[in-house]
Amino acid sequence: MSDPIAPHSAPISAYMSVHQATNLAYVRYFGNIDDAQSATFERIESTGFHVSYERANGTTGQVFIAFNAPLTNREDIRPVLQDMAKEAEDALGLPSSLAGAPPMAAIAKALYAQTTNIYTPPEPAVPLNVFYRVPAREAISVGALFGFLALMGRASDSQLPRLFLSIRQSVIGPTMANKILNTLIYIHIGEASVALLITLRRGWYNSSNVVKWSFSTLLYGVYSMRRLLKHGKDVQGL
Repeated sequence: MSDPIAPHSAPISAYMSVHQATNLAYVRYFGNIDDAQSATFERIESTGFHVSYERANGTTGQVFIAFNAPLTNREDIRPVLQDMAKEAEDALGLPSSLAGAPPMAAIAKALYAQTTNIYTPPEPAVPLNVFYRVPAREAISVGALFGFLALMGRASDSQLPRLFLSIRQSVIGPTMANKILNTLIYIHIGEASVALLITLRRGWYNSSNVVKWSFSTLLYGVYSMRRLLKHGKDVQGL
């Protein structure tokens, strides 16, 4: 069974790395490294977290600090780390380092890590190198929308059936139809670019599936992107 906390390690560790005083208290108190001069939060899992440190003499190391009980939900992480920080700082006679509003630097690092770090569990819940097709009903709906807008924007009055001509005259004229169509095209191109970056960043897919995900998202937009994002969550067991 995959670790429920490990998928969240990157943003949590990035956020905690800014709190240097807290990390040093963790190492000195829970890790019993009394002469540590600096410390960096490395990663977290359900049973505890890893902190690297440097001693006064220049030697370095890493210590694993265990939780009293394994964590099962992301929501448990913050209160446990705060309680442990308070315990360590009170015991060492240090001022609280987690009091007050979260520093912007910590928030920025966490957001960046959330976006760029892809966690791959040692035993994925589903296969990594896969491609999910968009169901026919959704594919047809996208094609119908683009076809309708193209017809409203590009066809002449004589080419339109009476019903469509009535819609053009009373609901959506050629100018508006073309604007909507062009906007949707740009959105789909943007989504396809994002899909390409996601597939390359994950490193799970062969070249064929990278092309399939990107082209599918170019054609079907959100319907394909939604399946790509769901695959990422399924792999991580979220």
